[in-house]
Amino acid sequence: MNRKKKKKSRWVLKEKKPGLKITLGELVDRLSIINVKMWHVDQGISEAEKVKDMEKAGKLACMARNLNRERGDVREEINMLFHGYETGSNKIEYAGIGR
Repeated sequence: MNRKKKKKSRWVLKEKKPGLKITLGELVDRLSIINVKMWHVDQGISEAEKVKDMEKAGKLACMARNLNRERGDVREEINMLFHGYETGSNKIEYAGIGR
């Protein structure tokens, strides 16, 4: 039986202090910061590939993957805030596409 355990989002609307929740503005700030980091990492990958430094490009690609996961978690929290979707609703299954 192949059961996947639902992973909790890192950015679940946690209470900071009793009665205070993370706001939309804070989520948008996090999303903006992650996007800027991703742009810098992508630029670093391009520069590393130009000079044929594949080790550096590989490390940066791993960073980009992790940032993209964080970005997806924040987007999911924004969707949950507005639409009340369940955790995991923002994830897209790509299996079999283009094969």
